Amino acid sequence: MRTWQRRLLNALSALVFLLPFSIWAANDIVLKQARISNATTDHVQLTLNLTQTPQYKWFLLSNPTRLVIDLQQTTNNADFKHLPLTDTLIQKVRAGSQSDQTLRLVLELAKPASIKIHTASSASGTSEQLIIQLTSKIDTITTTSTPSPQNKKQSSLTTINTTVSPTVHKSSTISSNTTQPILSIPAKPISHKIVVVIDPGHGGKDPGASGTNGQHEKDLVLAISRDLYKALEKNSNMTVYMTRYGDYYIGLRQRLQMARRDKADIFIAIHADAYKDAYSTGASVFALSIRGASSEAARWLAEKENYSELGGVNLAGKNDVLRSVLIDLSQTASISSSLFLGSDLLTQIGMISPLHKTKVEQAPFVVLKSPDIPSVLVETGFISNPAEERALSNAAYQQKIANAIEKGIEMYFNQHPSI
Repeated sequence: MRTWQRRLLNALSALVFLLPFSIWAANDIVLKQARISNATTDHVQLTLNLTQTPQYKWFLLSNPTRLVIDLQQTTNNADFKHLPLTDTLIQKVRAGSQSDQTLRLVLELAKPASIKIHTASSASGTSEQLIIQLTSKIDTITTTSTPSPQNKKQSSLTTINTTVSPTVHKSSTISSNTTQPILSIPAKPISHKIVVVIDPGHGGKDPGASGTNGQHEKDLVLAISRDLYKALEKNSNMTVYMTRYGDYYIGLRQRLQMARRDKADIFIAIHADAYKDAYSTGASVFALSIRGASSEAARWLAEKENYSELGGVNLAGKNDVLRSVLIDLSQTASISSSLFLGSDLLTQIGMISPLHKTKVEQAPFVVLKSPDIPSVLVETGFISNPAEERALSNAAYQQKIANAIEKGIEMYFNQHPSI
């Protein structure tokens, strides 16, 4: 080992030793057990036993009715498959880890319900509890919450209208007896229309992957993209574009240019996966990797004439250091938003399709490299799997995939509204 390598290794070892223990313990919260009690057709209590009290947030979605709970820095060891849910308000509970070490629980409800969530210590004192109480009767559409210390100026009385987007409740800002009516995803008042650019992969001379039954990726993803386009067009708050509307070839960089031309708020690339193993199955979602972001930042710095505007900021005349800082900040924000978007898409897609990966993956795909546009690539399934090839070529299933992606997009914008 060379001297400089040894010195570097020693320095890194010392740094690791000096890191606060809290960093190592950041993801030490474990969900140990879940149990159902007080269960009737109109009321049910779900108690979660954890090693520590977690920070959490929750919100409601409709069509179908779902309660979504995000537990920060938490891993799951609980068994939700064998909960006694027959004839209760809860039809199903799903758990999945997100890319930011958040454990997301999705409770599918039999009907709209009011929600009460609070924390407590177990009677034995051996664990902390998160207690979720669901009641089918909605007593009020007014909620009272305790303002956080950082935001005492905000009124504690919040009136909720069922036509607005779901409120995301955080454990640090709500009281233990907050009651929240079911809300609907659409009709979010925004200052301008959200622009969504859909990118059907491949096309023309580039067929993409091909299945054993003769289906081509370019045709299947175009059909799904058209269904997604029609679904999003129904939302009056959105303007939707596609990079291609037919079977013709478009270069990867040209697709990025089209998204920038259309001033996209998000970019959704639709693809179908393939692998030599015909048994590979499930959908997945990708965001840009750090390696891909670094190479794109270098490109932006080198080609000043072609890249002079970033997220509405004019880069012309800026020195290289300032350009580099601005590009890095923009990329960091876009990747973060892409991961949130991808997570919401996985939540929705996972309701109608098996998932190949439950977390958003990251890769240096060219179409994801816009530094100021949150961008994701959706692999709708494996065309190399004969069963999934048949499903992806089925019009009804294509519509289901498109509807799931559409719900994921709306879910994302209700939590991260476009300004």
